[in-house]
Amino acid sequence: MLDRKRDLLENLELLKKCYLNLIILKQHEQDACDHGSYEILHELAENERVFIEDIKGIMKIVVPDLLYYRADSEVRRKVDEIECLQTSMVRKSLTLRQELEGMIEITRKNLENLRVFTKPSSHQHPALVNLRA
Repeated sequence: MLDRKRDLLENLELLKKCYLNLIILKQHEQDACDHGSYEILHELAENERVFIEDIKGIMKIVVPDLLYYRADSEVRRKVDEIECLQTSMVRKSLTLRQELEGMIEITRKNLENLRVFTKPSSHQHPALVNLRA
């Protein structure tokens, strides 16, 4: 039984590290967004998927043991740490999303203004003039 708990604690530590890496990745995404480095932002988002897949894999292993050891104080402490990291990651994700939505809206308005500005006017004269007349 002690080995099972030790394995659970090790897996919880791995989860914690994955979430810490995600938080760092979110900060890099925010920096890329702030500097308009959208290619880098896309690459970071792809890397984020890898961490999320790792988390899913670890969770499949951890959940049954979490149910068994949920009352254990050491396990509970690790879970609380992970929950705090999850909350932090969600906040960073929401902030980044709101910022990106704002930038998309500004770009959309700029494109609309450009379209209106470059739209041909109905009052313009024909480009070809009959010089023989």
